[in-house]
Amino acid sequence: MPGWTEPAYKIVGTVVGLGLGIMSALWEVMVSPMHVTIGGTIVRVPLATLLAIVGNVGLVWFMRTVTGRLPLAVLPGVAWFAVMFAASTKTSEGDLLITGDNWVGVTTILLGSVAWAGAAYLLMSRRRRPEADDPRS
Repeated sequence: MPGWTEPAYKIVGTVVGLGLGIMSALWEVMVSPMHVTIGGTIVRVPLATLLAIVGNVGLVWFMRTVTGRLPLAVLPGVAWFAVMFAASTKTSEGDLLITGDNWVGVTTILLGSVAWAGAAYLLMSRRRRPEADDPRS
């Protein structure tokens, strides 16, 4: 009976990670138009960008820890990017969630993708290399 728990944790962890990637992207899309008015001037608040950077790095770390596999660690980033892509594409009715004049939305997509790719790269570069175990080197 104890043998089934580890694969079950990995499966549940993968589902949770994918769900968190999707929810993170949806949350960031919804807060990207946030702004404050200072002295009659509208100033955008880059909260979505900060959430994307921290959240995507955290998701990669979470998935790597839970599943122990690097390919599964990047799955939430794929789900995150799919939601961001859909939010930046016009629907048949002409609706658009992330517009080109919203610099917060654009930087959220850019820096969120960079954070996801950077975290995945760091995980790959930390992998143990076989030549490091070779006593001749």
